[in-house]
Amino acid sequence: MMYERLARFLIENLDFENVSTILEAGCGTGQLTIPFVRKVMRIKSTFKVIALDLSTGPYKGHLDVLKTRLRRERLKGLITPVNADVRDMHVIADESVDLIVSNETLCELDRNGLEKAIREFYRVLKSGGQMVHGELIQAFENNAQRLVIEANLHSLETSLPKPEWVSPFSDEVAALLHKTGFRDLTVKYFETNLSFRSFSVAMRKLKQWHVDPKFVKEHLQDIKKYGLEYPMEHLIFCRK
Repeated sequence: MMYERLARFLIENLDFENVSTILEAGCGTGQLTIPFVRKVMRIKSTFKVIALDLSTGPYKGHLDVLKTRLRRERLKGLITPVNADVRDMHVIADESVDLIVSNETLCELDRNGLEKAIREFYRVLKSGGQMVHGELIQAFENNAQRLVIEANLHSLETSLPKPEWVSPFSDEVAALLHKTGFRDLTVKYFETNLSFRSFSVAMRKLKQWHVDPKFVKEHLQDIKKYGLEYPMEHLIFCRK
């Protein structure tokens, strides 16, 4: 339901009039991909989506899961899964994309990787094209949100050795985007409203997130007491 709401939020804040090619950077298993595309289909009859993911290492099998879901949802002809790294998207031609979307992808990169990814986004995006990146904010409102932020810091599921951040600050990303040449930068906030109060569910989510077992063991009592809760997301919108 959170991804359904996030997809709706994106639709409401983007202009699809001149969009024919969409790139989702870091699509994973399609949690956002499918609801987002379903909603775009309601307002556009002709478009295509490149669903890009680094389906290797801790992400191995992500695109296989996505392909299965696309067959089941009958979206195979509309969405093309691509195995590639956002820091080197040589498989995508210069200025060939009208819209770039990502969610919880930038947090997997260190600063050097983030700079490389932003340069690649600029390269593949058409002049006047739109881009939006969503990430969990680092501020927490309660102990359940604090645990999620700290758990992300101890995740074993990273594309690089220990990132410098759990999620990059919006102003830092905005500065890098502006430096690269992006314009019309706007930051908006999305209430995730996602919590896991049940201890068994919280533990299952921590396992899915590949959180270091040492962290889980050290914080077991807090997890039992508070559960887990997503903080808000910031979404950075811009144009080339």
